[in-house]
Parts: sequence; structure tokens; C-alpha cells
Amino acid sequence: MAAVTPEIVGRNFEVTPDIRALIESKLGRVEDRLFQDVITVRVMLHVEKFRYTCEILVVARDHDAKAVQESETSMADAINAAVDHIKHQAQKNREKIRDHHRGESEPVPEGSGRVS
Repeated sequence: MAAVTPEIVGRNFEVTPDIRALIESKLGRVEDRLFQDVITVRVMLHVEKFRYTCEILVVARDHDAKAVQESETSMADAINAAVDHIKHQAQKNREKIRDHHRGESEPVPEGSGRVS
């Protein structure tokens, strides 16, 4: 499945081709592996004095994920932290969906203290 092209917006920040390539490569891998049927991907990059902020919003059919991360050193660090946060959210959601019905069919032992 092809990854969706992210909408990248820079506020007080010019989005260079290097930054665009970094975002597209990292988010492309996460989308392919962890999300199903991605609808839109929006990335907003902010700069305020010495604070670099990356906000990522991934809207998919079954799960939406949003991450806002800051860095004081560089925009690439903020982007990497935000992508890691999105990846963690997607993995947690997949585990929750996978384990949702596990254990429902197990019988309750007779000596468990339940009163009938």
C-alpha cells in the first residue's frame, strides 16, 4: 500500500527539501507498518525563539494519532521525537485491538470465591 503524501506546513519556519524528505521517509515507514487505510497526514512545524516544535496528526480509518514534541536543539530532533510518539501510539492501539477479546472464553474456576 502506498503511503499518503503528508501535508507539511511551516510557521515561522521554511520547510527545506531535506526536512521534507526526512518527514516523508520516517512517516512512510510508520504508515506502512502500523496504520491501515490512512486518510490524511498533517505535519505542522513551528519555531519560537529557540524552541522547535513538530506537531503530527495522522487520521486513519480505525485510529487517529496526534503528537506534539519540542526540542531546543534542532527541528530534526523534534521531528524524530514526534514520529517516535506516533509510532508508540499506533503500536499501543494495535495491541489493544489484537488483545481485545483474549481471555473471554476461559471458564471461571470453581474455588475462585464467587457466590452464585
